[in-house]
Amino acid sequence: MRISSYKFSPSLVPTLVTFVLLPLLVSLGFWQLDRADEKRTIEAKIHELERKTPLELNKESGASEQTLLSQVYRSVIVKGRYDGRHQFLYDNRTYLGKPGYHVLTPFVMEGTDKVVLVNRGWIPYLGRRDDIPDISLEDRQRMITGRIKAPGQSIVLDDTSQMDSGFPKVVQSLSLGAMGAELQYEILPVVIELDKSVEDGFIREWQPYYGSIEKHNGYAAQWFVMAAVLLFLYLKYNLKKEKLEK
Repeated sequence: MRISSYKFSPSLVPTLVTFVLLPLLVSLGFWQLDRADEKRTIEAKIHELERKTPLELNKESGASEQTLLSQVYRSVIVKGRYDGRHQFLYDNRTYLGKPGYHVLTPFVMEGTDKVVLVNRGWIPYLGRRDDIPDISLEDRQRMITGRIKAPGQSIVLDDTSQMDSGFPKVVQSLSLGAMGAELQYEILPVVIELDKSVEDGFIREWQPYYGSIEKHNGYAAQWFVMAAVLLFLYLKYNLKKEKLEK
């Protein structure tokens, strides 16, 4: 095929390679753009939830798991009391590079027979498992505020067979279902991250939602550039200028 003074004569192998790789690279680019759009949609929903009035969780204690998880990142108000006798230390949490725990305390909700797990923040590891900061609580009715998180984003939900005996339990991973069975509570399928302003908490530098939108856009650009380079090289090495006859 001639194009002006150039002749396009592609060989078989480069053509097959290009016809396989080019659509793949382009599709990967659009896939990353789709991922960025998904994260953008999630981020917009989170911002919408953050602007809503705080959810009164006591009134929503009978809501389905799907309903409660749809409120992740929304501010929440809960009335009741802590069960300070049955606390958990979620291991391998770091703060400023230092090892420690997140203190997870059951909160018995007033007017219900249910419990929600409250993350009261980070405490340091002091060198021994049996040497921890004071995490005790006054047993009284109170109102706390925080934000709803999905358990999978706050703690790993897995097997409880490796739990330490006694309380507070140091856990690497835990199941809310198994935990509720052990404590004889029905535990809601969400976790509350305690507000910084609320008493009886520890270090609470909660991370905002980070959807990696720019990262996905960057990956998409890389795939598209690779596709463009592949096409350029294919044309460069298969499009040859013909000598003009005298």
